[in-house]
Amino acid sequence: MNIVFATAEVSPIAKTGGLGDVCGSLPKVMAKLGHDVAIFMPLHRQARDWFERTGAPIEEAIPTTQILWANWAAEASYFRSELPGTDIPLYLVANEHFFNREQIYAPRADGYDDGIERFAFFCRAIIRACELLGITPDILHAHDWHTALLPLYLSSGLRGGPTFAATRSVYTIHNLNYQGIGRAAQFAALGLHGRYWSPDALEHFGEVNLMKGGIIFADQVTTVSPNYAHEIQTPARGAGLDGVLRSLSFKLTGIINGIDIEEWNPEDDPNLASTYSDERLTGKALSKRALLREAKLRFRGKTPLVCFISRLVDQKGVDLLIPALSHMLRAGAQAVVLGSGESRYEDALSRVGEEQGDRCRVWIGFDNALSHRIYAGSDMLLMPSIYEPCGLNQMYALRYGTLPVVRLTGGLVDTVIPFDGTNADEATGFGFMTASPQDLFIATWVGMLNYRDASVWKRLQANGMSRDFSWDRSAIEYDAVYRRALA
Repeated sequence: MNIVFATAEVSPIAKTGGLGDVCGSLPKVMAKLGHDVAIFMPLHRQARDWFERTGAPIEEAIPTTQILWANWAAEASYFRSELPGTDIPLYLVANEHFFNREQIYAPRADGYDDGIERFAFFCRAIIRACELLGITPDILHAHDWHTALLPLYLSSGLRGGPTFAATRSVYTIHNLNYQGIGRAAQFAALGLHGRYWSPDALEHFGEVNLMKGGIIFADQVTTVSPNYAHEIQTPARGAGLDGVLRSLSFKLTGIINGIDIEEWNPEDDPNLASTYSDERLTGKALSKRALLREAKLRFRGKTPLVCFISRLVDQKGVDLLIPALSHMLRAGAQAVVLGSGESRYEDALSRVGEEQGDRCRVWIGFDNALSHRIYAGSDMLLMPSIYEPCGLNQMYALRYGTLPVVRLTGGLVDTVIPFDGTNADEATGFGFMTASPQDLFIATWVGMLNYRDASVWKRLQANGMSRDFSWDRSAIEYDAVYRRALA
């Protein structure tokens, strides 16, 4: 199959979260299955900086071209590189007005949020590039709301031409809570016939909803874990689209995300003070000592070290973490925190770090190498997410022998087996249900108690480190989805 990935983010070039990680990893395994793969993404300022910093090759692919749609016209410049570590072509769409911004999803300088217009441009630019480059996709795989218009454009007439005559679309929901919602007046910027302004297309309670259109018009829809696929069909987690998803559940599949097991491998991770494996855990103990030195915390024998690595937003359960963290520290734990996001959360966590500096270190920001060292050196990872479509951090932690403490929601249900005292043969972490600081503390306290039993702890570590979170299994499931779309 000839597969085109359309995405706003690709790791490590430009990303804000799991979308970038998936679109930096999944194309690799699809290529290993024998498919011809190409990727399109915008040339964000973050991507420009990455190419300048790394010196990775990038060249002009198509001379600057005028993209015409509706009553709009904009210029697109196309550059070609390769997905790092592969020969998979990566095409980057450049436009100074739309993509040269400080943050990937930043509004215009005047404060106007033009996300609808600029990602409509991005989708039209992908279509034009395929025509000019002679790419005839069998599968057009669109990711999240930024590329949700592609299934609609296929439906609205593209299949009448030679480039897309046989193309079928797969649409992946990475986070249902970000839907690409705009004012009714912005529909005119999409270049679609008026029939698409209806409740069975893009209109949703008087507004434009790009994700809704992608779900309805895609040949197949996927999301990033089986449990999340179930949750988003309920009013509690459906974000207003649960009815649409229930009515189209016949084409909805939940496929758990994978991780790049070459990058995340404690046996040869260059970021670690000492490498290790599930059969040789001495290196993990040395990594813990090194992390504590880096955090300027004193090593204390038999003292568990908990960590939290995340964007600091309400979805991640930071409101639960802040009050619970102080109790954990008073109960005898040490903690390290790495993250950035809303200033109120940054300030609150920084205060905890200052007030209990002998037991807690808080790093505001993000450092990929440091995150590797934290996973390796910690004993437990806290993930009190309010909702979590899939989650990757718990998989990284398990691979590094760090036991997750998770709220049992979304993909965390699919990837972590809570220890209940009777299932040491299969358990991989600790869990709680109610979104409260008390329940987070209790689940962590249970983990702290079990940490004192070395034989149980090593058994749980071995269980987690032996789990297969590679993309190989998930890639086979995506391959099946592509074939259903073509059928």
